[in-house]
Amino acid sequence: MLFKKNCLKNIIFSSFIIFFIMLSPPAVAANEALLELLKVLRDKGTLSPQEYELLVEASKEDNEKIKESIDEINAEVKKTKKDSFKITTKGKFKVASQDGSWEWQPIGRIFWDTIYVDNDGGSLEDNGEELRRARLGFQGKIKPMAYKLELDFANSGTPSWKDVWIAYNGKTDTGKWWLKVGQHHVPFGHATISSSKYMTMMRRPLFADGPQLSRNVGIAGRFQSKAKNRWFAHAGVFVPGLSTTSDETGQAATDRRTTAFRVGGTPYYKDKNHLLHVGFSYQYEEHKGDAFSNIDNTLLTHIGNGDSLEANFGTNADDSDAFDIEAITVMGSFHGIFEYVTWDVSDPIGGDVDLSAWAIDAGYFFTGESMKYKYGAWSGIKPKKSLGKGGLGAWQITARYENMDLSDMDNTGGGNTSTADDGGEADVFTIGLNWYPTSNTRIMADYSKVLDFSHVDLAGTANDAVEPAAFQMRAQVYW
Repeated sequence: MLFKKNCLKNIIFSSFIIFFIMLSPPAVAANEALLELLKVLRDKGTLSPQEYELLVEASKEDNEKIKESIDEINAEVKKTKKDSFKITTKGKFKVASQDGSWEWQPIGRIFWDTIYVDNDGGSLEDNGEELRRARLGFQGKIKPMAYKLELDFANSGTPSWKDVWIAYNGKTDTGKWWLKVGQHHVPFGHATISSSKYMTMMRRPLFADGPQLSRNVGIAGRFQSKAKNRWFAHAGVFVPGLSTTSDETGQAATDRRTTAFRVGGTPYYKDKNHLLHVGFSYQYEEHKGDAFSNIDNTLLTHIGNGDSLEANFGTNADDSDAFDIEAITVMGSFHGIFEYVTWDVSDPIGGDVDLSAWAIDAGYFFTGESMKYKYGAWSGIKPKKSLGKGGLGAWQITARYENMDLSDMDNTGGGNTSTADDGGEADVFTIGLNWYPTSNTRIMADYSKVLDFSHVDLAGTANDAVEPAAFQMRAQVYW
């Protein structure tokens, strides 16, 4: 009787185990803990060896089915991930694939300037308002390629090409590199190559609008090390650009050939907010009879009605060499920049001419932010507490002193003899206040004063010119 009770008990218990396995999810049937339980039941005699083997085989078959199902699901997920995309709207709008193989982003910037001028009795600068920049375009990547296209509509309604290029990106064990073809920045100096979106003042230093070019069509390569942005090298060969002028200064240059390179790095790098950058640039131009002119023709504002400081060689210049040295420091909320530029121009009529300029500027965030350094240029500012999100944005005060010396034009008699304003020297001081309500908006206010300004007329007589001042404001948005 006892035997029958035990036998019945075993049958009932075995049936329960089989029923449990059949009704359980595949993940439960494949659970190692269950296999261990079956082994214990076999060892205790609850399950016969035949019953144990039967249940184990059933479990193995279930495991194979589970594996096949998982493989099918993973393949479908992978395919879905590759074919689908995601949209980013925080701070910028961007469409990108889930696996990061491609992305597309619309870009643009709008700058509106208001300008008030005290000409000190002269007529060098104008009051007024100006749509300084109105750019639209897009950029993105299709790995390993990248691309960018941007137009500016602020020049009297006539669109002008800015960046139009494609690039191939690569990596090594020590860093990243790219090869770029199209219209893009000529590698020369910090002030020239830095984006207007991130300039700490409304105008670049006077030398940034000098004879060296800003953008042209060419091929260039760049390598940047992996070790905490320690160093980079950037070089290229260029010909005249896509627009009727070859650069942003209005120079007519239809037959120029330009070679340029820039190297730099951070000999001191504690972290992204505590560093020292040094750099050097060189640019060589073959002019081939094209006009070589336009050191910036106004001292303070982009709006002006009279030449104020100019080195105009007409079509006399054969070639020119430009040299630039730069030093940048970021120490928490403080930043400082020193940059020095020289131009050695070969003029077969008036003799060689040596021109020079320098600028030193500094700034401080009294809300705790830091300038964002990225391989020798500034990048965007993100306020610690944006306006409308518990804060008042980022606030920064800036100052700059600069000098441009074109007096060698007066001493050599070089240049365009039809222009009375060739040569001279100027010192300009600027102080500014920047407010960043969000990471994509900025209000700027600058006060600039010409401290010393002189030029030599055609008769060789030195003239002390007027010393104007200007107050300017800018509303800026970019995406």
